[in-house]
Amino acid sequence: MPIDIDKIWVFRILPIQNLEYILSDGLHCKNSGKKDKGFVTIGSKEIITQRDTRIVKCYPGTVVNDYVPFYFSVRTPMLFNIISGHGVPASPQKDIIYLCCKLSELATDDFQWCYTNGNAATAISKFYKELDDIENNVDWRSIRTTDFRDENADGDEDRIRKKHAEFLVKDKVPVDYIKVIAVLNQTIKEQVEAILEDFDLTIDIIIKPEFYF
Repeated sequence: MPIDIDKIWVFRILPIQNLEYILSDGLHCKNSGKKDKGFVTIGSKEIITQRDTRIVKCYPGTVVNDYVPFYFSVRTPMLFNIISGHGVPASPQKDIIYLCCKLSELATDDFQWCYTNGNAATAISKFYKELDDIENNVDWRSIRTTDFRDENADGDEDRIRKKHAEFLVKDKVPVDYIKVIAVLNQTIKEQVEAILEDFDLTIDIIIKPEFYF
């Protein structure tokens, strides 16, 4: 089935503790230097360091940490590592929320953007800046699968990397581009509603347990 660009969403996961700061000034790349004192880091320090030196090949002179990263996938191995504490500080999955943006709104001349066919920190992952062949450049079977082990029934030994395919936006994504916030349960939904009310913002909030483990 052909990929409909207008129906593709991209996702950024973060602890709910970081939401207020993001709503105050948008999503910034790591290299912007803008960071709240109370910002909670959930990623692997080793991988974050790798992204400091990984060149974005379609934009020479830039590195991955010059971009705001999103996944095409939900229920990722990264989320599993976060809730299990595998290689990163453990965090309850109820505290993790998804900021959901539409690819078609970010992949425009308003931004410098690109996407990858796997984890952007991995040397073999490729970068693209044209959507024409995204259907073939990204492994959508890996994106959509719930069996993301490399030792899966299909014999795909590269699935974890491919499930972490990314969409990257240079420097910053304004709050206006966050169309939906997905959460695990009603309790977190109500917490997000209260935060949005403080900022006088209207963003759809949906409960999506299937995005979690």
